[in-house]
Amino acid sequence: MLDCLNLTMEAHLNMSIANDEAKKLFEEVSHVVYGFGIPSVCLFGIFGNVLNLCILTRRKLQKAFKRLELSANLCLVSLAVSDLMFCFFAFPTVFLPQDDVYTSRGFVLYYRIYCAAIINVFIIISTWLTVAMALERYLAICHPLRQDIYLTTSRIKCVIVITYVFSFTFNIPVLWRYEVRQLCTNSSTKVYIPNPIPLWNDRQIDTAYRIIWAVIGNFIPLVLLLYFNVCLCRKIYKSYKMRQAFKRDRRSDHSSTSTSHTITITLVVIIVMFFILVAPSEIVIHLARITDNESNYTYLTIEAVMNFMQSVNFSVNFILYCIISPYFRKTLKYLFCCGCWNIYQVSKQWKKEFETSLM
Repeated sequence: MLDCLNLTMEAHLNMSIANDEAKKLFEEVSHVVYGFGIPSVCLFGIFGNVLNLCILTRRKLQKAFKRLELSANLCLVSLAVSDLMFCFFAFPTVFLPQDDVYTSRGFVLYYRIYCAAIINVFIIISTWLTVAMALERYLAICHPLRQDIYLTTSRIKCVIVITYVFSFTFNIPVLWRYEVRQLCTNSSTKVYIPNPIPLWNDRQIDTAYRIIWAVIGNFIPLVLLLYFNVCLCRKIYKSYKMRQAFKRDRRSDHSSTSTSHTITITLVVIIVMFFILVAPSEIVIHLARITDNESNYTYLTIEAVMNFMQSVNFSVNFILYCIISPYFRKTLKYLFCCGCWNIYQVSKQWKKEFETSLM
């Protein structure tokens, strides 16, 4: 009996030590991720996505595109807007206290309560816009005879609007995921904490909604993107083999073919980054929520790392465009050169006016 009691006490002691180590690791990781990692990545994402919009919406680029390329460009612009909003609303996580305790009912507390709903909106928008672009490239390359029927600019605009409206509507219930709970400390000071509650105070409804969110927001897009990406990669490979075999010079259609090929390669890389940076995060997060492991320190550490990976995905398209698209690089160089030259001319004019006023 005494041996059994000693074994039980030893097991509890080991569990306590392991839990303390997991808590310490979580505190260290969350301090680095939420204090430095995500804010830095989001700042870069805001800067990069603003440049994406400046370049992708240029009138010269719009006129140079044919109808199919214009449809893909509309999706890229919408994706840049969604990524920009994600980075903008994810950045204030740097102001959240690590212990999740708030001394007043201010902006930081209400941001903590509602940020999940807002960020989820742009996660779904970016995910389904990526699916829409994959479908557009799939029809344009794998079924070119049907592209004139389905790939019209007006239909692409309708798809983009429906995606935004659906994402906002679908995430409305998340606004009631938390409630503010008031506590009194030993010194009679009032503090506030965000208290998670089931949707409509019903655990079954909450679990059902989480499962539906996981299916619509993650698993269905994953299956579709996997299928479209495999088909596109096969077509790209066959096209490469044909060019190597025949080596025909087609200068008359070189510009259009090059633009379409660049857009397709860009989309394939975006999908690959989605599989690496976003899909694992969403799967782990939703499985943990459904199985009630959200308060486990090991899970919270993994969640922090994967939230950082998600932020990277929404911030690096600017680098991707610079690497793949020659036009993007040239336009970026032109914007910076013109900007520096204009600043130089303005400063020169101000200096001249200042010297004239002194005389």
